Amino acid sequence: MSTLDQSSRANAFGGLAGAFKALADEASVLVHALLNPGKIFEEVEQMRALHLDANKVEASNPARAAALRWQASRVGLR
Repeated sequence: MSTLDQSSRANAFGGLAGAFKALADEASVLVHALLNPGKIFEEVEQMRALHLDANKVEASNPARAAALRWQASRVGLR
């Protein structure tokens, strides 16, 4: 077995392990969301309020509207 073959197998195993970790992380987030639906509703309401505020100031202050939309996009990532 050549060094190249060993390296390819190690990379394939690392990729597979990474994929399983990503799947486990996603499953964990899903279970957390299902067990805490109130948090999801709060986040959606917060994002909606930020988007409504952005729509109100869009014409007079586009930079502020963009900042509000960016803030809304980050709500669920905390």
